[in-house]
Amino acid sequence: MNNIITIRLAHDEALRKHCQDMNVEFESIQRLLQAERTKKLFKRNALLQQNIEKEIENAIANEN
Repeated sequence: MNNIITIRLAHDEALRKHCQDMNVEFESIQRLLQAERTKKLFKRNALLQQNIEKEIENAIANEN
């Protein structure tokens, strides 16, 4: 767990430095990254739900 925190802090520091070099607000980039993570999670969850529904429909069709 300590390694994860260390890596995350190193990534944040590198991103902060890059943002400073490019004259971009670090907080806005953080919000953008979080929004992308959330979007990917929703997409993955929707795909999983679709697969579950498909399996249920197949099971019901095979019963009949």
